[in-house]
Amino acid sequence: MFRSLILSIAILIYSCSNSNNQNTLVLSYSDFGPQVIASEIIGMEWWQWQSHGESRPTKYDIKVVIYNKIDIANVKKLYPVLEKQNQDYRYLEKYTALKYLDEKIKENTIEKVTNTLIKTRDKIKSTFNE
Repeated sequence: MFRSLILSIAILIYSCSNSNNQNTLVLSYSDFGPQVIASEIIGMEWWQWQSHGESRPTKYDIKVVIYNKIDIANVKKLYPVLEKQNQDYRYLEKYTALKYLDEKIKENTIEKVTNTLIKTRDKIKSTFNE
């Protein structure tokens, strides 16, 4: 019984760390461009529990979790939104993120933004071995 419990715990720890390393990637909001375009896919650049942003420019530490081959419920357990800790995650499935990035890169509106989006796309592809 004890051996079985230890084995189960070891498998759980391995699978959690394995999923975390191979099935998710945490990026910054700014990796998806300025709010004017990024809001289309990841919402506004203020805490999601607020109805609007601050009247003065404020930097919100919003992270975007790209996930692949893992259930969204598990992703939300690994990266929970916690208002009291100002912990705000947005979740994007890998295919959806890449489709958005490819569309915005193709538009090539502002070179600096396009270069940021290319770097983000490349990071996602290399993380998930595409």
